[in-house]
Amino acid sequence: MFVVACTQPNSTQSPKPPDTNLPGVIFGRAQIERVNEMGFPGPVPYDVTNHLCDDLRASKFGHELFFDPKLSVNGEISCATCHKPEQAFTDGLALNKGLAQGVHNTLTILDAAHQTWFNWDGRFDSMWSQAHGPMSHPREMGNTFQNIVDRIVRDPTLRMQYEELFGQFPQEPLSPADIERVISNIGKSLAAYERRLVTGPSPFDRWVDRWRDLQMPRELDRVPALDFSPSAQRGLDLFTSRALCWQCHVGPLLTDGEFHALGAAPRNDLLSDPGRFAAVTALQASPFRTSGEYSDSPHSERAAIVDSLVAQTDQWGAFRTPSLRNVGLTAPYFHQGQFATLEEVLHFYSTLEGSVTIDHHRESILKKRDFSPQELRDLLAFLQTLDGTSPPIEWTRNPKSAEANVGAK
Repeated sequence: MFVVACTQPNSTQSPKPPDTNLPGVIFGRAQIERVNEMGFPGPVPYDVTNHLCDDLRASKFGHELFFDPKLSVNGEISCATCHKPEQAFTDGLALNKGLAQGVHNTLTILDAAHQTWFNWDGRFDSMWSQAHGPMSHPREMGNTFQNIVDRIVRDPTLRMQYEELFGQFPQEPLSPADIERVISNIGKSLAAYERRLVTGPSPFDRWVDRWRDLQMPRELDRVPALDFSPSAQRGLDLFTSRALCWQCHVGPLLTDGEFHALGAAPRNDLLSDPGRFAAVTALQASPFRTSGEYSDSPHSERAAIVDSLVAQTDQWGAFRTPSLRNVGLTAPYFHQGQFATLEEVLHFYSTLEGSVTIDHHRESILKKRDFSPQELRDLLAFLQTLDGTSPPIEWTRNPKSAEANVGAK
């Protein structure tokens, strides 16, 4: 057992006398391992299916495309319409809204390059395959692939940027395969930009670094609190123990990356969302999957996993466990924005008030926790330490804005 500065021991073993004014909480060895695994994730992994994923020219091209409303059918909606930089690349709405009301809450793309699956149901298996989805979705940007390609071909600047990366455009008229190839390249450029949207260490990460720097277990009660308060430490203790948050929110991203049906009451007009069950079939039928012909590594281990997926009935109504990184910035919460605040989320897990049973495969882990008011405050305090520092400002601005141009000089 190791002791850190906190309060209320959760073990019968006597802790070492704590520092002045900070009674001690004992973290069990399993908790210590969980906390160590939860630290800052570091650089984003290389995407073997997108050979330009870290190319600066591709990032700059994708940056322009991300803020370009002319990629939508009405010339008014861009990727940044739903992924607003000033709102942690979300839109603050319960359900996204482009050309029409959407069916899911907008997920942030901050740190998304660390993820394996994309969208709430995981119907995309790479950042570049996800990037084209909203452009052609009738509720979002509503465009056709042909129109999107025409936008690139007819704009001299965009065409020049495209051809510098991918070579000369195919001769017109373009075949359906030619159009799909261009669309996949546009997606790869957007992904190269979005990979730049990574946050720096959070207060929790900085605290974990100090934890790891201590060489002797007996010194763990001397980890300085600074911006990680005693209440946050108590919340971490709960998070990694009896609250069981750690069973789904694990590792550096604080997510297991899997899909669960948690029983949060859906919105009345969205009762039949099949979630992961339908997404697996859609993914395997997509020409843009990582095992498809437009992937730069269609025989990779990642691609083999995608081809081995099977849609199963217990996936009905299951949605991806979101990362808790930057969770304080990305309200509202859950796949339909059912909860407006983190306090409401914690109340749901404490009481299961309003929960529904989707079918007989209901998550067995989901049980009332009956948190006390103080425990709820402590868990909230911990969650509020997970917001990282912003990405470099030059990547968060519209590249055509006056502010961005000034910052680039």
